[in-house]
Amino acid sequence: MNSARFLVAVLILVGAALAACSGNFGSGTTPPNGLLPSGNLAGINPTPTPTPNSASNIVTYGSSTAFQPLPQAGGYGGAIAFPIPSPRPSGFTDIAVGATLSVVRPSDVPDLNLASNKGKKGGKKRERPARQLVYITLLPTHDMTLESYPRIAIDVPRDIVAVYHENEFGVAMYNAGAKDTTFRMAVAELDTATPPPTPTPNPSAPPPPSAIPVSASAVPSGARPASASPAPVVSGVTPAPGASGGSAAPAASPTLPPQRIVFAGTAATLKLTANRAVTFAVYALPVATPTPNPHASGVTAAANPEPAGSGTPVPAASGSPVATGSPVGTAPPAPAKT
Repeated sequence: MNSARFLVAVLILVGAALAACSGNFGSGTTPPNGLLPSGNLAGINPTPTPTPNSASNIVTYGSSTAFQPLPQAGGYGGAIAFPIPSPRPSGFTDIAVGATLSVVRPSDVPDLNLASNKGKKGGKKRERPARQLVYITLLPTHDMTLESYPRIAIDVPRDIVAVYHENEFGVAMYNAGAKDTTFRMAVAELDTATPPPTPTPNPSAPPPPSAIPVSASAVPSGARPASASPAPVVSGVTPAPGASGGSAAPAASPTLPPQRIVFAGTAATLKLTANRAVTFAVYALPVATPTPNPHASGVTAAANPEPAGSGTPVPAASGSPVATGSPVGTAPPAPAKT
């Protein structure tokens, strides 16, 4: 009788243990061996941080006329320098200015290519639209009066510089404190006299030119190294089109850092209102070049030769003259029978 009771108690304990184990595995807790659930892989494959389209920092007006670094975003960066009055007036103090660099047009500024902003749907577009590259927004904490526009040095990516010439870049300005409705185009010109300031180090930027290995430098077109010698051409082998003797596999060209372009501000007074944004837009506007006319100077185009004024026939261009009287396309005479 006692053994039967003991057996029943053991069976009850085993059933309770099995029920507890099945409930734990079905409740969504962490599986054994520390494995993560199939739907939670954030710790294994983290999402890469995208490149920000805008960034902000603080610059100071009044401390000096030296360039101060701007934030970096979207492959762009740069520096800005404010003019200060000399001598300084009584009570002149430094003013903190918030600086934001963005590759996306801010929502509170008009379109760069908008000529007039009359009407709810906007005004007409400019006949020659410019390509907006980057926006620099300044937000002063107090009223400021500048004797001239600030100098701006902008770091332009190489893929942009390779498309446009240096004289095709410009700076426009929109001043919300002056109740402007459109951008003022060409408020700064290229400054070729002032050396560009040293760029601030950026861990994500490509290596500087000094870090590029010598073996990766490209040889100018038309020049051949002194040590290069033409390779012999094997008889019966046709060389590849465009291949030259001694041609080696070209090394991959390294990624170049951005090019810094300096703009000199307009020599005019600029008033900035506290907590009112002033936005500078760096843009590219291709310069229209006249199409050359081949008939302008009386030169006859090679594709459409004009008849000469005299009746003298033009001699053939071939260097091997054809003998007159020689049969053309006739079969050789048959041998005489013996």
